[in-house]
Amino acid sequence: MSTKIEMGDTVTFNYEGKVEDGSTFHTFDEEPIIVELGTGALVGGLEEELLGMAAGEEKTFQVAPGKGYGVENPDMVQVLDSKLFADAGMNPEPGMVLKTPHGNCHVTRVLEDKVEISYNHPLAGRTLDYHVKVINVSKK
Repeated sequence: MSTKIEMGDTVTFNYEGKVEDGSTFHTFDEEPIIVELGTGALVGGLEEELLGMAAGEEKTFQVAPGKGYGVENPDMVQVLDSKLFADAGMNPEPGMVLKTPHGNCHVTRVLEDKVEISYNHPLAGRTLDYHVKVINVSKK
């Protein structure tokens, strides 16, 4: 039986994830991830890079937006009057996540009298830099 990761295996791994501006979206300090490959739980590019690795192995790679969280869709961005937030007693800031009847969105920009929100994933359109450490591989 192969000790290399194959589709359907359950993999325990940890990683550091950064975007092109150097900001971190995941660190090794967080709990390891346990996932069955092929279930859609991971972005495609990360899953592809895990295939063929083995327990104890480390790897550094990039994932383009098309194999990450997708490209940004401008139709999923809206500009709202800041009065809506003031009336609700909210002080919007970039990165703030909002729950709406249309799903979760996040504030992308706060202008003088307008607030831009996006229903795109916060990492959509971004190239992702990963450093992965595989901890364990359980064969299917």
